[in-house]
Amino acid sequence: MRRQMIRVCGLLLSGCMLCSCSILPTEEEFDAAPVVREYEGNDYNKYTLVRGDMVQKETITVTYQGTNRLETTGEGTGYRIKKVAVKKGQKVEVGDVLVQNYLAEQERTIKSSERQIESLELQIRQAKQMREQELKKLDKLGGSKKQKDNIRSQYDSQIKNCQSSLKLARLDLQSAKEEIQENNVTSDIDGTVTKVDHSFDGGYATEDDVLVVVQGKKRNRFRAKTPYASQFKKGQEVIITVGGQQYRAKAEKSWEKNLIYFYPGSELSLKNGASGILELILKEKKDVLYLPASLVYDMGGKKVVYVEDENGVKTIREVTVGEQIDNLVEITDGLQENEQVITN
Repeated sequence: MRRQMIRVCGLLLSGCMLCSCSILPTEEEFDAAPVVREYEGNDYNKYTLVRGDMVQKETITVTYQGTNRLETTGEGTGYRIKKVAVKKGQKVEVGDVLVQNYLAEQERTIKSSERQIESLELQIRQAKQMREQELKKLDKLGGSKKQKDNIRSQYDSQIKNCQSSLKLARLDLQSAKEEIQENNVTSDIDGTVTKVDHSFDGGYATEDDVLVVVQGKKRNRFRAKTPYASQFKKGQEVIITVGGQQYRAKAEKSWEKNLIYFYPGSELSLKNGASGILELILKEKKDVLYLPASLVYDMGGKKVVYVEDENGVKTIREVTVGEQIDNLVEITDGLQENEQVITN
């Protein structure tokens, strides 16, 4: 009897050891999805599966270009105006100087450099003439080679010093002229000068004082600089919103990278430079069931969501997904419209 009891105890102990070790098979473990547990009541959120359109859009800013007109004012810069550099009726191109500003320091540098350059060029010419005269004189007197070399060395050193100073003076002159050029007011458009006010020559003007007006071409178009320019097709119709008003226009590609124009079907009365927006649809799928992608989990190579069964238990439901657009994913099987998915 005692032996039988010992044998039974041994079998029970062996069974317990087998259950506690990894030799016995266990359920498949999934790390990607939250732990399934039972909930009591409704202390968690749910998302209702809906049918609709999944759309990925990009908002693009456009600028209206009507009659191309450039109005140059004093701009309140504080610069003294040297002169208005154009005349009424004159044709100008992009980059032509309209107004020359007076920069006192740079003007002084230009005058000083020009005088210095003139003086140094004269000294170089004179030194070269003196060198030739001295060498000719030695030839007549029968001077030695050493004496001639000394004359050359003396004047060559003087000429070299003058040339070094001349190079620096020319650099100063160039730098001052470039600074003045950079501060001149130039035209941004091709066109005809329709207004000029020379009364400010030598004086100062404010941002309210109009100095020059250039009238360019009449355009009547919207302009957009965007990396999505290549997404538009020639002739594609778009709707542009400006100040709450909508306008239909057709796309026209430009030779310049990332630049595209949109031409309305009729003349618009918008102010030149008015800003608007249009929405470009990059990807779209209509009339589909969809969920936020964050509610669909990967589990053992399958896609699953959490739903609540009739007993109030949070359970896993396998689903089949289609295309994902932005943060939405299409549900093609496993759920019905208006079913609720647990979100937390």
